[in-house]
Amino acid sequence: MIHLAIISHGHEDLLIASRLGHLLDERVRLKIWVKDNKPSEKLNNFCREQGIFYTDAQAGLGFGHNNNVLFELIQQQVGYQADDIFVVMNPDVSIAPEMLYALVDQMRASRHTIATLNLFRDPAFTVADTNIRHFPGMRSLIGMPLNNSFSETYDKERLALSINEVEVEWASGAFLAFTAEHYIKLGGFDPSYFMYFEDVDICYRSRKYLGQAVYYYPQLKAVHTAAHKNRNLSSPHARWFFTSFFKFLWRRYLRISAPYPQKQAANR
Repeated sequence: MIHLAIISHGHEDLLIASRLGHLLDERVRLKIWVKDNKPSEKLNNFCREQGIFYTDAQAGLGFGHNNNVLFELIQQQVGYQADDIFVVMNPDVSIAPEMLYALVDQMRASRHTIATLNLFRDPAFTVADTNIRHFPGMRSLIGMPLNNSFSETYDKERLALSINEVEVEWASGAFLAFTAEHYIKLGGFDPSYFMYFEDVDICYRSRKYLGQAVYYYPQLKAVHTAAHKNRNLSSPHARWFFTSFFKFLWRRYLRISAPYPQKQAANR
């Protein structure tokens, strides 16, 4: 089974209009789990009418923490089978079911434990999303003001020449698939990241401590209509962004303790 986690934060209209990212009618291999971080009766009613799991419990948590809560709810309600896949997907991502199934089938065939696909900003798949990148480092502090980017992106056009899969350093949490077993070994996302860099962190821990790299499938495509709220330096998003950025640098260069989030069970 594929368990798909969606965290809504005022995205009820988008999710309803897109019919949960074009996946609403997929029920045989897929189960969708929705957690509402900004409780909406409209979204609650829609999910209830459609037979989709919905919860607005523990509203106000960060991105990674919310996904950890959903992961544990799935474990409590239905449990995980050996080959189950846990997918985190943003509300502003839309994907054709066959693309999702192809990703999961290729993960299983290659025995990859963490993977992503090729995100674009438009339905015509002409504007690439920078959802795969190299890990940020100390040099990012210099490059950020010069390049308006905190880490180096991969050349997707070059990677598109690859037939099936490419190993990358990290992939955006807008769409990230894990085997359930691997998510458990990782301890899930680190809830100390309220927003931003929790995806960088989990990919880094997967590679460094468990020897499992992220695999990217350039021929499998989905649409991500992203909005980068952190660019306004006076906004809370900017504060969260830079706090998380320095937290990750501390982990990468200074931390030598356990590979898993500390006190995570208590924080969920």
